[in-house]
Amino acid sequence: MADSPHVLIVGEGPVAEALGSMISALGWTSTSATTLEESERVLPSAAAVVVTSHHEDLDGPAIRAALAAGTSYVGAMGSRRTQARRREWLLEHGVTEADLTAVHAPVGLDIGADEPGEIAISILAEVIAERRGRAGSVGSIGSRDGAVHPEQPPGTAYCPGG
Repeated sequence: MADSPHVLIVGEGPVAEALGSMISALGWTSTSATTLEESERVLPSAAAVVVTSHHEDLDGPAIRAALAAGTSYVGAMGSRRTQARRREWLLEHGVTEADLTAVHAPVGLDIGADEPGEIAISILAEVIAERRGRAGSVGSIGSRDGAVHPEQPPGTAYCPGG
């Protein structure tokens, strides 16, 4: 993914709004789409797609389109029941089991998020982990050994807090 990824948010509501604000704070760009046509128009520039929609005519088709476009990160909100419905729809519409392994669903890291802002942080943390090659190994920085930024030589990391 590029240094400043473009994130397509498919759906609307409090979590989508929080995502848009936080994406901007990261210095990334985002587009919100509420129709499949809007989503497909933005897909070529999207490094990540986050589906917040729970509408059958939008969520499954948007996920299928993102997978077909080769989007680096595809995540979708929703309960286990919603995920099962989407999975069934996707399989019935040409998405393979292998393709489905690329979908982060339910989306986000398990940090106990409950409120829209917390959920947005959980989702963006997962996107960042994926971008940085840390997916599947994410935990508390304090609970692991070694440097805080192991990919950088000692003393070269920038601390944005000053």
